[in-house]
Amino acid sequence: MQLFSFLIIWFCAFIYYFPNYYLSELWISFLPYLMILVFVFFIFWIWKFNKYNSKNIKKLLIAILILLNGLVFFIFSRDFNQFYVLDLNVPVNKDPELRLFYANIHKNNDNYEDIKASIDKYNPDVIMFVEFGDAHYENLRDFLKEKYPYINSTTWSKKFIWSMVFSKYELKNRADDFPQWSRRYAYFQLNFEDKDYYIYLLHSSSPDTYKHYLMRNQQLKILMDDFDLHKNDHRDNNDNVVIVWDFNTSPRSVVYKNFENWLWTGFVNITRVKPILLTWYLSVFPILGSHIDHIWTNISIQNIYIESLDLVWSDHRALLMDISL
Repeated sequence: MQLFSFLIIWFCAFIYYFPNYYLSELWISFLPYLMILVFVFFIFWIWKFNKYNSKNIKKLLIAILILLNGLVFFIFSRDFNQFYVLDLNVPVNKDPELRLFYANIHKNNDNYEDIKASIDKYNPDVIMFVEFGDAHYENLRDFLKEKYPYINSTTWSKKFIWSMVFSKYELKNRADDFPQWSRRYAYFQLNFEDKDYYIYLLHSSSPDTYKHYLMRNQQLKILMDDFDLHKNDHRDNNDNVVIVWDFNTSPRSVVYKNFENWLWTGFVNITRVKPILLTWYLSVFPILGSHIDHIWTNISIQNIYIESLDLVWSDHRALLMDISL
Protein backbone atom coordinates (compact mmCIF):
# COMPACT_ATOMS: atom_id res chain seq x y z
CA MET A 1 0.00 0.00 0.00
CA GLN A 2 2.86 2.37 0.73
CA LEU A 3 4.19 1.76 -2.78
CA PHE A 4 0.72 2.38 -4.22
CA SER A 5 0.47 5.71 -2.39
CA PHE A 6 3.95 6.67 -3.52
CA LEU A 7 3.04 5.93 -7.15
CA ILE A 8 -0.13 8.02 -6.87
CA ILE A 9 1.89 11.01 -5.66
CA TRP A 10 4.31 10.75 -8.56
CA PHE A 11 1.51 10.21 -11.06
CA CYS A 12 -0.28 13.35 -9.79
CA ALA A 13 2.96 15.29 -10.13
CA PHE A 14 3.43 14.04 -13.69
CA ILE A 15 -0.09 15.11 -14.64
CA TYR A 16 0.38 18.53 -13.08
CA TYR A 17 3.67 19.29 -14.85
CA PHE A 18 2.87 17.54 -18.16
CA PRO A 19 -0.87 18.11 -18.78
CA ASN A 20 -0.54 17.85 -22.57
CA TYR A 21 0.27 14.15 -22.52
CA TYR A 22 -2.34 11.61 -23.57
CA LEU A 23 -2.70 9.90 -20.18
CA SER A 24 -2.68 13.23 -18.38
CA GLU A 25 -5.61 14.49 -20.43
CA LEU A 26 -7.64 11.33 -19.84
CA TRP A 27 -6.95 11.44 -16.11
CA ILE A 28 -7.87 15.09 -15.76
CA SER A 29 -10.95 14.72 -17.96
CA PHE A 30 -12.35 12.03 -15.68
CA LEU A 31 -11.28 13.70 -12.46
CA PRO A 32 -14.75 13.50 -10.80
CA TYR A 33 -14.70 9.71 -11.04
CA LEU A 34 -11.28 9.56 -9.44
CA MET A 35 -12.62 11.52 -6.51
CA ILE A 36 -15.66 9.26 -6.23
CA LEU A 37 -13.53 6.11 -6.31
CA VAL A 38 -11.12 7.46 -3.73
CA PHE A 39 -14.01 8.40 -1.45
CA VAL A 40 -15.62 4.96 -1.82
CA PHE A 41 -12.26 3.33 -1.12
CA PHE A 42 -11.91 5.47 1.99
CA ILE A 43 -15.39 4.54 3.27
CA PHE A 44 -14.65 0.86 2.59
CA TRP A 45 -11.60 0.92 4.83
CA ILE A 46 -13.52 2.73 7.59
CA TRP A 47 -16.19 0.04 7.43
CA LYS A 48 -13.56 -2.69 7.71
CA PHE A 49 -12.11 -1.25 10.92
CA ASN A 50 -14.17 -3.02 13.56
CA LYS A 51 -11.27 -3.53 15.94
CA TYR A 52 -8.92 -0.94 17.32
CA ASN A 53 -5.46 -2.38 16.96
CA SER A 54 -2.23 -1.19 15.47
CA LYS A 55 -2.80 -3.08 12.21
CA ASN A 56 -6.17 -1.43 11.58
CA ILE A 57 -4.84 1.99 12.55
CA LYS A 58 -2.10 1.50 9.96
CA LYS A 59 -4.73 0.67 7.34
CA LEU A 60 -6.72 3.74 8.33
CA LEU A 61 -3.66 5.95 7.91
CA ILE A 62 -3.03 4.45 4.47
CA ALA A 63 -6.66 5.10 3.47
CA ILE A 64 -6.37 8.70 4.66
CA LEU A 65 -3.15 9.07 2.69
CA ILE A 66 -4.89 7.86 -0.47
CA LEU A 67 -7.75 10.30 0.14
CA LEU A 68 -5.28 13.14 0.62
CA ASN A 69 -3.57 12.16 -2.63
CA GLY A 70 -6.93 12.50 -4.39
CA LEU A 71 -7.44 15.92 -2.81
CA VAL A 72 -3.95 16.98 -3.91
CA PHE A 73 -4.79 15.90 -7.45
CA PHE A 74 -7.99 17.92 -7.27
CA ILE A 75 -5.98 20.98 -6.21
CA PHE A 76 -3.52 20.36 -9.05
CA SER A 77 -6.43 20.41 -11.50
CA ARG A 78 -8.27 23.42 -10.05
CA ASP A 79 -7.56 25.53 -13.13
CA PHE A 80 -9.69 23.12 -15.17
CA ASN A 81 -12.64 23.08 -12.79
CA GLN A 82 -13.75 26.72 -13.09
CA PHE A 83 -16.00 26.21 -16.08
CA TYR A 84 -19.71 26.27 -15.37
CA VAL A 85 -21.54 29.52 -14.73
CA LEU A 86 -25.21 30.21 -14.25
CA ASP A 87 -25.35 33.58 -15.93
CA LEU A 88 -23.46 34.32 -19.14
CA ASN A 89 -25.15 37.72 -19.46
CA VAL A 90 -26.37 36.76 -22.91
CA PRO A 91 -29.00 39.33 -23.96
CA VAL A 92 -32.48 38.10 -24.77
CA ASN A 93 -34.77 39.66 -27.33
CA LYS A 94 -38.05 38.62 -28.87
CA ASP A 95 -36.96 38.54 -32.50
CA PRO A 96 -37.74 35.38 -34.51
CA GLU A 97 -35.59 32.51 -33.30
CA LEU A 98 -33.73 29.95 -35.36
CA ARG A 99 -34.03 26.54 -33.73
CA LEU A 100 -30.98 24.24 -34.00
CA PHE A 101 -31.07 20.56 -33.12
CA TYR A 102 -27.73 18.76 -32.73
CA ALA A 103 -27.10 15.10 -31.91
CA ASN A 104 -24.53 12.37 -32.27
CA ILE A 105 -26.93 9.84 -33.73
CA HIS A 106 -24.55 6.88 -33.10
CA LYS A 107 -23.32 4.92 -36.08
CA ASN A 108 -25.10 1.67 -35.07
CA ASN A 109 -28.42 3.23 -34.11
CA ASP A 110 -31.45 1.81 -35.89
CA ASN A 111 -34.26 3.27 -33.75
CA TYR A 112 -35.63 5.26 -36.65
CA GLU A 113 -39.12 5.75 -35.24
CA ASP A 114 -37.70 7.28 -32.05
CA ILE A 115 -35.55 9.60 -34.13
CA LYS A 116 -38.58 10.72 -36.15
CA ALA A 117 -40.61 11.25 -32.97
CA SER A 118 -37.89 13.46 -31.47
CA ILE A 119 -37.72 15.59 -34.61
CA ASP A 120 -41.50 15.96 -34.71
CA LYS A 121 -41.59 16.88 -31.03
CA TYR A 122 -39.03 19.68 -31.18
CA ASN A 123 -39.64 20.80 -34.78
CA PRO A 124 -36.20 22.39 -35.34
CA ASP A 125 -35.35 24.60 -38.31
CA VAL A 126 -31.95 22.97 -38.74
CA ILE A 127 -30.94 19.41 -37.81
CA MET A 128 -27.25 18.57 -37.41
CA PHE A 129 -26.28 14.92 -37.07
CA VAL A 130 -22.87 13.31 -36.66
CA GLU A 131 -22.16 9.58 -37.01
CA PHE A 132 -24.86 9.55 -39.69
CA GLY A 133 -24.40 6.58 -42.02
CA ASP A 134 -25.89 5.23 -45.21
CA ALA A 135 -28.47 3.17 -43.31
CA HIS A 136 -29.70 6.26 -41.49
CA TYR A 137 -30.06 8.17 -44.73
CA GLU A 138 -31.90 5.29 -46.40
CA ASN A 139 -34.44 5.01 -43.57
CA LEU A 140 -34.90 8.70 -42.77
CA ARG A 141 -34.55 10.30 -46.23
CA ASP A 142 -38.25 10.44 -47.16
CA PHE A 143 -39.28 11.60 -43.69
CA LEU A 144 -36.71 14.40 -43.59
CA LYS A 145 -37.21 15.64 -47.13
CA GLU A 146 -40.82 16.58 -46.39
CA LYS A 147 -39.79 19.40 -44.05
CA TYR A 148 -36.07 19.72 -44.70
CA PRO A 149 -35.41 20.02 -48.44
CA TYR A 150 -31.92 21.49 -48.04
CA ILE A 151 -29.06 19.14 -47.19
CA ASN A 152 -25.37 19.61 -46.48
CA SER A 153 -23.14 16.57 -46.06
CA THR A 154 -19.48 15.99 -45.37
CA THR A 155 -18.17 12.47 -45.86
CA TRP A 156 -15.41 12.20 -43.30
CA SER A 157 -14.93 8.47 -42.98
CA LYS A 158 -14.20 5.73 -45.49
CA LYS A 159 -16.75 3.67 -43.57
CA PHE A 160 -19.39 6.04 -44.99
CA ILE A 161 -20.26 7.70 -41.74
CA TRP A 162 -21.06 11.34 -42.32
CA SER A 163 -21.84 14.64 -40.74
CA MET A 164 -25.26 15.63 -42.13
CA VAL A 165 -27.25 18.84 -41.98
CA PHE A 166 -30.96 19.08 -42.85
CA SER A 167 -32.55 22.52 -43.08
CA LYS A 168 -35.87 24.20 -43.81
CA TYR A 169 -33.88 27.06 -45.32
CA GLU A 170 -31.43 27.12 -48.17
CA LEU A 171 -27.86 26.21 -47.28
CA LYS A 172 -24.72 27.46 -48.93
CA ASN A 173 -21.79 25.09 -48.54
CA ARG A 174 -18.66 27.12 -47.82
CA ALA A 175 -16.28 24.20 -47.40
CA ASP A 176 -16.54 22.43 -50.72
CA ASP A 177 -13.10 23.28 -52.08
CA PHE A 178 -11.21 20.38 -50.51
CA PRO A 179 -11.03 16.64 -51.28
CA GLN A 180 -13.41 14.33 -49.49
CA TRP A 181 -11.97 12.44 -46.49
CA SER A 182 -9.60 15.30 -45.70
CA ARG A 183 -11.75 17.24 -43.21
CA ARG A 184 -13.86 16.41 -40.18
CA TYR A 185 -16.20 19.39 -40.30
CA ALA A 186 -19.00 20.96 -42.29
CA TYR A 187 -19.13 24.72 -42.77
CA PHE A 188 -22.23 26.29 -44.23
CA GLN A 189 -24.20 29.52 -44.43
CA LEU A 190 -27.94 30.00 -44.20
CA ASN A 191 -30.20 33.02 -44.32
CA PHE A 192 -33.02 33.38 -41.81
CA GLU A 193 -35.23 36.48 -41.59
CA ASP A 194 -32.81 38.31 -43.93
CA LYS A 195 -29.86 37.63 -41.65
CA ASP A 196 -26.90 35.36 -42.42
CA TYR A 197 -25.65 32.68 -40.06
CA TYR A 198 -22.31 30.89 -40.46
CA ILE A 199 -22.30 27.48 -38.84
CA TYR A 200 -19.59 24.87 -38.25
CA LEU A 201 -20.42 21.25 -37.47
CA LEU A 202 -17.43 19.17 -36.47
CA HIS A 203 -16.91 15.65 -35.16
CA SER A 204 -13.33 15.09 -34.12
CA SER A 205 -11.90 11.67 -33.30
CA SER A 206 -12.43 10.21 -29.87
CA PRO A 207 -9.08 10.02 -27.99
CA ASP A 208 -9.73 6.45 -26.89
CA THR A 209 -6.25 5.43 -28.09
CA TYR A 210 -3.00 7.33 -28.46
CA LYS A 211 -3.33 7.16 -32.25
CA HIS A 212 -6.83 8.66 -32.13
CA TYR A 213 -5.62 11.27 -29.63
CA LEU A 214 -3.09 12.47 -32.21
CA MET A 215 -5.76 12.36 -34.94
CA ARG A 216 -8.13 14.51 -32.91
CA ASN A 217 -5.44 17.10 -32.18
CA GLN A 218 -4.55 17.26 -35.87
CA GLN A 219 -8.21 17.66 -36.84
CA LEU A 220 -8.60 20.54 -34.41
CA LYS A 221 -5.47 22.18 -35.81
CA ILE A 222 -6.89 21.93 -39.33
CA LEU A 223 -10.14 23.49 -38.16
CA MET A 224 -8.27 26.32 -36.44
CA ASP A 225 -6.16 27.00 -39.54
CA ASP A 226 -9.21 26.96 -41.81
CA PHE A 227 -11.18 29.11 -39.39
CA ASP A 228 -8.60 31.83 -39.80
CA LEU A 229 -8.90 31.54 -43.58
CA HIS A 230 -12.68 31.88 -43.33
CA LYS A 231 -12.63 34.86 -41.01
CA ASN A 232 -13.18 37.34 -43.84
CA ASP A 233 -16.53 35.67 -44.47
CA HIS A 234 -17.53 36.12 -40.86
CA ARG A 235 -16.22 39.57 -40.16
CA ASP A 236 -17.86 41.06 -43.23
CA ASN A 237 -21.18 39.90 -41.80
CA ASN A 238 -20.97 40.95 -38.15
CA ASP A 239 -19.38 37.69 -37.05
CA ASN A 240 -22.63 35.75 -36.88
CA VAL A 241 -20.91 32.43 -36.21
CA VAL A 242 -22.06 29.28 -34.43
CA ILE A 243 -19.68 26.34 -33.78
CA VAL A 244 -21.39 23.06 -32.91
CA TRP A 245 -19.66 19.73 -32.44
CA ASP A 246 -18.85 16.54 -30.76
CA PHE A 247 -15.52 17.97 -29.62
CA ASN A 248 -14.47 14.74 -27.84
CA THR A 249 -12.69 16.93 -25.32
CA SER A 250 -13.58 17.68 -21.70
CA PRO A 251 -13.52 21.29 -20.42
CA ARG A 252 -10.86 20.13 -17.96
CA SER A 253 -8.52 19.18 -20.78
CA VAL A 254 -5.57 21.38 -21.72
CA VAL A 255 -6.56 20.80 -25.35
CA TYR A 256 -9.93 22.39 -24.65
CA LYS A 257 -8.32 25.29 -22.82
CA ASN A 258 -5.90 25.93 -25.67
CA PHE A 259 -8.72 25.98 -28.19
CA GLU A 260 -10.85 28.30 -26.05
CA ASN A 261 -7.92 30.69 -25.61
CA TRP A 262 -7.31 30.62 -29.36
CA LEU A 263 -10.87 31.60 -30.28
CA TRP A 264 -11.53 35.23 -31.09
CA THR A 265 -12.61 37.48 -28.27
CA GLY A 266 -16.37 37.42 -27.87
CA PHE A 267 -17.00 33.71 -28.32
CA VAL A 268 -18.67 31.89 -25.45
CA ASN A 269 -19.53 28.23 -24.84
CA ILE A 270 -23.30 28.32 -24.35
CA THR A 271 -23.35 24.84 -22.81
CA ARG A 272 -21.73 26.35 -19.71
CA VAL A 273 -25.19 27.37 -18.49
CA LYS A 274 -25.92 23.69 -17.76
CA PRO A 275 -23.93 22.83 -14.61
CA ILE A 276 -22.14 19.47 -14.65
CA LEU A 277 -23.48 18.62 -18.09
CA LEU A 278 -22.55 15.08 -19.13
CA THR A 279 -23.23 14.99 -22.87
CA TRP A 280 -21.69 11.53 -23.32
CA TYR A 281 -21.90 8.40 -21.21
CA LEU A 282 -20.37 4.96 -21.46
CA SER A 283 -23.16 2.64 -22.58
CA VAL A 284 -22.01 -0.35 -20.53
CA PHE A 285 -21.46 1.80 -17.42
CA PRO A 286 -23.77 4.84 -17.68
CA ILE A 287 -22.47 6.47 -14.51
CA LEU A 288 -19.25 7.19 -16.39
CA GLY A 289 -19.71 10.25 -18.59
CA SER A 290 -18.11 13.49 -19.72
CA HIS A 291 -18.98 16.89 -21.19
CA ILE A 292 -17.57 16.57 -24.71
CA ASP A 293 -20.27 18.20 -26.91
CA HIS A 294 -20.11 21.99 -27.07
CA ILE A 295 -21.73 24.99 -28.76
CA TRP A 296 -19.86 28.26 -29.19
CA THR A 297 -21.49 31.47 -30.37
CA ASN A 298 -20.11 34.98 -30.61
CA ILE A 299 -21.45 38.22 -29.22
CA SER A 300 -23.76 39.04 -32.14
CA ILE A 301 -25.71 35.81 -31.49
CA GLN A 302 -28.36 36.14 -28.83
CA ASN A 303 -29.24 32.91 -27.07
CA ILE A 304 -32.93 32.56 -26.30
CA TYR A 305 -33.03 29.00 -25.02
CA ILE A 306 -30.85 25.91 -24.70
CA GLU A 307 -31.79 22.43 -23.52
CA SER A 308 -29.96 19.15 -23.10
CA LEU A 309 -32.11 16.24 -24.29
CA ASP A 310 -31.92 12.64 -23.15
CA LEU A 311 -32.29 10.52 -26.28
CA VAL A 312 -32.58 6.76 -25.89
CA TRP A 313 -31.12 6.10 -29.32
CA SER A 314 -27.63 7.42 -28.65
CA ASP A 315 -24.80 7.38 -26.12
CA HIS A 316 -24.79 11.19 -26.35
CA ARG A 317 -27.29 13.73 -25.14
CA ALA A 318 -28.67 16.03 -27.83
CA LEU A 319 -28.59 19.81 -27.67
CA LEU A 320 -31.50 22.06 -28.66
CA MET A 321 -30.96 25.80 -29.01
CA ASP A 322 -32.99 28.82 -30.15
CA ILE A 323 -30.89 31.76 -31.34
CA SER A 324 -31.42 35.10 -33.06
CA LEU A 325 -29.41 38.12 -34.23
